[in-house]
Amino acid sequence: QLLEGLAKEKLEKENLEEKVKELEKTISEHLDRMREATTEVVHKAIEEFKATEVKELEDKASDITSSTIIFNIFCEHPDFDFSILGEDVVELV
Repeated sequence: QLLEGLAKEKLEKENLEEKVKELEKTISEHLDRMREATTEVVHKAIEEFKATEVKELEDKASDITSSTIIFNIFCEHPDFDFSILGEDVVELV
């Protein structure tokens, strides 16, 4: 039984080694396509980052700018009627 088990393990190992060789061959044959696919994935990730993270940062910068302008108006003209700028601005003030 022990010899049978060893023979079976050896056969499995040989099969795995053969599969590894086949995969290595496939990879070497399609190396350019794999590079292209990797490049595509990286570009897509960058575009998704720009679409989400950069947009969020732009929105935050816009909010800060708006808040600064509103604060300056409030300090310089305390009697200014902020209600004409909308409910959100009134809440901010």
